[in-house]
Amino acid sequence: MDQGCKSYRNPMVIHYVSNMDRAREFYASVFGAEATFKSAGWTTLAFGSVTLALHITSPERLEQDVMPHAGLNFEVDHLETAQAEIEAAGGEMLSLREAEPHVPVRVAAFKDPDGNGFELRQAVTA
Repeated sequence: MDQGCKSYRNPMVIHYVSNMDRAREFYASVFGAEATFKSAGWTTLAFGSVTLALHITSPERLEQDVMPHAGLNFEVDHLETAQAEIEAAGGEMLSLREAEPHVPVRVAAFKDPDGNGFELRQAVTA
């Protein structure tokens, strides 16, 4: 594979939440998950080799289900290389969000041949 595309790494499961403090407390008290990063808009919790990320959003956005592919997420070095590999295997890219000043990663939503959604993220360096 070109440019080490098989290095899908750092699996992360993302949950969108409308109340960060409540969500952080829930996962800490129920599962004993320890926060490895905390902010008002983003929290990461350690679950062994998988990270659970809590991403703030509004209750209205949660009700609209505008983030159907949140969940399984992998980090990659080259989104376009990964896209080519996924499409060659029967998957499909649904959207690509470029990095922004407050979100320094490119995020692409995909579906596998059976329609299951997942995302890939690529860090953007200045």
